[in-house]
Amino acid sequence: MPRSILFYGTDTLSTTVLQQLRARGHDLLTVTKSHQTPVYKYCKRHDLPVDVFTRELPFGAKRECLKSHTGVVASFGSLIPGKVIRSCEQFVNVHPSAIPKYQGAAPLQHVLLNGEETSAVTILEVLPRTFDSGNILAQVPLPIPRDMTGRQVWTYTGEHMARTLSHYLDNPVTTTPRAQDSTRATPAPKILKHQLKILCHVCPQTQTASQIFNIARLVDLSKFSVAVCWDKRRLKLKSVHVVEDPSVHALVQRHLRPGQFVFEEGVIMVACAEGTVLGVTEMILPFSHVLSAERFYRDHSPRTARAFYMVYDSEEEKVKCG
Repeated sequence: MPRSILFYGTDTLSTTVLQQLRARGHDLLTVTKSHQTPVYKYCKRHDLPVDVFTRELPFGAKRECLKSHTGVVASFGSLIPGKVIRSCEQFVNVHPSAIPKYQGAAPLQHVLLNGEETSAVTILEVLPRTFDSGNILAQVPLPIPRDMTGRQVWTYTGEHMARTLSHYLDNPVTTTPRAQDSTRATPAPKILKHQLKILCHVCPQTQTASQIFNIARLVDLSKFSVAVCWDKRRLKLKSVHVVEDPSVHALVQRHLRPGQFVFEEGVIMVACAEGTVLGVTEMILPFSHVLSAERFYRDHSPRTARAFYMVYDSEEEKVKCG
């Protein structure tokens, strides 16, 4: 049954949820943070009423006008004012983690960074003056496939958020809301641009293949790429995966030190910390286009035996790293 919904969202995760609500025929009022967000552009494209976020009631509405509305928050990143929450019949948050794990503005980013193989989509009550601490109304487990890139996980999660919310709205809650176990709560603060820049400088000598792979999936959500220093140049690793083949592990452990690599079956196999192996299939050198592993090895590797090292910020350290 269609509802009147007051929707708060900003990014492409939010847009996926909003798109599903529109397809279900709900009557929508949407609030977003600026005229530049994906949600704002989606609303304008489909002639949906949209307002820019302030601390006041949206659309200049009076409180009684919103009493029949269900409030929905999806990847908004700011606290909803208490007077807005109290104005609606109900206010829920559709959240991409297994609450109370990863409470905060960037749950999916922390799911990727920590290499979680299972997460969840959680529907919880929205409370004033606090993030993600309301009672849990519904929670659906969500496996995170290891063969997906960060952007694929983002899209996949958004689709599951949309389906979980739609099922919740279409089916009245029959279970008692469940209080969160605060002792299990973990924060998921926003990962800032300067933090991403530091994270994307990876080091096979000190990091495992899984750690580098997790960082690669995280930075895939941004304009950055993980990078190493090679032959005094910054080499971006565009497509990476963790190599599980025991025969490759045996070869690498027998002949290579962390940071060194071999070319096998179309893949650059990089020895990493703790005996792990990272597979690289695409990379980018400065002032170059994307190179396949085969082309990189054919055109560049035979001229030098230099290993992959961490990228350093100072030019002096860059010279030393080779």
